[in-house]
Amino acid sequence: MSLFESYLFDNDTPNLAQVINTANAGVWELDDLTKKVRWSIGFYRILGYEPGEIECSYSNFTDNLIYYEDKSIFLKSVNDTQHNQLDVVYIRLLTKSGYEWFQSNTQKHSDKLTGTIINIHQFKVSQFKLTTDNRLVTETNQLVNLGRWEIDVAANKLYLSNEALDIFELKQHITEIEQLVSFFEPHNQSQINSAIQTCITNCRPFDFDLKMITARNNAIWVKLKAVANIDHYGKCFVIKGIIQNIDHSKQNENKLKSSLNIVNQKNKRLENFAYIVSHNLRSYIGNLQIMVNLHEETDEDRPEVFGHIKTISSTLNTMIEHLNEIIKIDSEKDNAKTLIEFDLLFKNIVGALQTNIEAAHATVSYDFSKCRSVEYLPAYLESIFHNLLTNALKYRHPERDAIIRCESKFENGHCYLIFEDNGLGIDMERYGSKIFGLYQTFHRNSDAQGIGLYITRNQIEALGGEINVESTLNVGTRFIIKLV
Repeated sequence: MSLFESYLFDNDTPNLAQVINTANAGVWELDDLTKKVRWSIGFYRILGYEPGEIECSYSNFTDNLIYYEDKSIFLKSVNDTQHNQLDVVYIRLLTKSGYEWFQSNTQKHSDKLTGTIINIHQFKVSQFKLTTDNRLVTETNQLVNLGRWEIDVAANKLYLSNEALDIFELKQHITEIEQLVSFFEPHNQSQINSAIQTCITNCRPFDFDLKMITARNNAIWVKLKAVANIDHYGKCFVIKGIIQNIDHSKQNENKLKSSLNIVNQKNKRLENFAYIVSHNLRSYIGNLQIMVNLHEETDEDRPEVFGHIKTISSTLNTMIEHLNEIIKIDSEKDNAKTLIEFDLLFKNIVGALQTNIEAAHATVSYDFSKCRSVEYLPAYLESIFHNLLTNALKYRHPERDAIIRCESKFENGHCYLIFEDNGLGIDMERYGSKIFGLYQTFHRNSDAQGIGLYITRNQIEALGGEINVESTLNVGTRFIIKLV
């Protein structure tokens, strides 16, 4: 009696039959000529059936039990197996609870094929789950531009994930910590080195938003974050970190901040404008009304009353012109910009004010070699030069000749103008917050109106620039203007 008849080995080998029939494996035999197949008890039971519950035939196995996509793999294994050669394939078989994964081992002896099937379903499911999880992690990291990095503290070696390499735009791995740090801006490198050392010695995590230059020379914002892994003795043996490309969100954040600043500046200008209209205009109109009433109360002509009316009317007209100038700034800012040569425009302004310059015994010099031109509104730049130059002449120091200098520079992608003089200067502690206010004056000049710097700042800010001032009383004033 054989293994496949009554599902037992010969009576001479009962123990071996018991071992095989109770093992988590099924044994089969196929006559290569007749295609007659025999299965062990374990074969039925590993599929979830009892012996005799399903038909034991070659056709039933290939047509019904084996998953259709795996049929060709199994048949190729059966047909191509050489004598005494073990062939292994992985197939899905229909068990009583559904399709499950099995390892099929086939070996040929003369005209018969023998083999085993072993259930590996849990292993395959775990393998698929791990592969899926890894793929999801990779896809998620790619979606959020996130990479991993580690430092082996004992070996002092760096590891970067493929996603991290993509962020650094590197084609090959780097292993030195100094190489990683070198991608960041110089003023941040000591900060990163210090944070890594503190993480090693005190196990303190860190989280930075920093700007870096990639291997392809692209400047981007990244988040660099890390924690310490500690051993049983509380010592850091590995630093695990992430690096994330946050350039898009950081640029949006900076744009939002810039927009908020512009809105705040416009609100302040609007408040100032509303104050002028409501307070100063009302004051002029009130004074004018008083003069009119005074004239109506007497039958006599009073020249002094008409004189006051003329003065008020003239001042009111000037103020309205100023307000019109301010309103024009926002309406003109969208006009077409042109390429302006600093040298040419500044010479024209100096030529127009030459009489004033000579009267003040002033020396005017300039140097536009570091940034020779700019895309700007000609009327605005002409107004900026004119206001700053006339201010420097108007508020020159009475005890020395005026020295006025203007120069340009290009820094961090922006064009700057530096305008300085050795005039009266301004008390910054007292008037620093009012310098660019409308109708704010800080000296007793009879022709001071407090409109020039207000208009200058509005013109500069309307085109996205900014103006700052440094000044010392009786020493001089320096304006730093970021044009674009």
